[in-house]
Amino acid sequence: MAASQVIARRNPTLTGEGLTIGAWGDRAGVLVTQSELDALVAAGFGFHVTVGALTTPIQGGGAGTVLDYEQSELSISVPAGVAIMPIRLSAQCELPADQDGDVQEIFFMVDRAAASTAAAGTGTVEVAFNMRTDNPRSSLCTVVSANTSDHGTPTISAELARVGKVTNLLTAGITQGVLDLLYEPDDPPIIIGPAAVYMYWCGTQAMSGFAQAQWIELPEELNALWGGS
Repeated sequence: MAASQVIARRNPTLTGEGLTIGAWGDRAGVLVTQSELDALVAAGFGFHVTVGALTTPIQGGGAGTVLDYEQSELSISVPAGVAIMPIRLSAQCELPADQDGDVQEIFFMVDRAAASTAAAGTGTVEVAFNMRTDNPRSSLCTVVSANTSDHGTPTISAELARVGKVTNLLTAGITQGVLDLLYEPDDPPIIIGPAAVYMYWCGTQAMSGFAQAQWIELPEELNALWGGS
């Protein structure tokens, strides 16, 4: 009886629906049975970006105290022909509320109608690093943090996650704390460009914070995974 064989390769190979394809194996001949997300990260399609540096956060709320949709703390712009799957979005903010009734919020949202216009003129252009540290490919998305000048007004197509806190004090000026939000979906949405993901934190008082974003990027060469033509 002939021994079973698999095709050894590092990257996934795709074919059209209804066609045959050889089983995917590693270079030791072991059948690859990892999850699709793990396989895509291993193939170099996972990306990460950080907002804030070590002990230096960025100020939220349009560099002020209230929500400004045109001054996001982080924007990930997805161009046409590309799709992304956000697998982890996280923000950690220093809660400044010290008056009774102060409201502070963090939320993450998707604009499925248009890519972001955020650029070097509105904030800090970030370089997303590949989650495979030998950096086999670069992100096709434009990532901008700390937008202190206006980019285009996004359409809130969907809120991915939100958290808020209302301060309840008997005596003003005695509270300090942390407000954080973690979005780590079991079934991440597929956001097809042109589109964008935005992260915000804001409140009655200016709130500073840090953030981390991770996503799987699906360029045209992987369009069979997201239904592209």
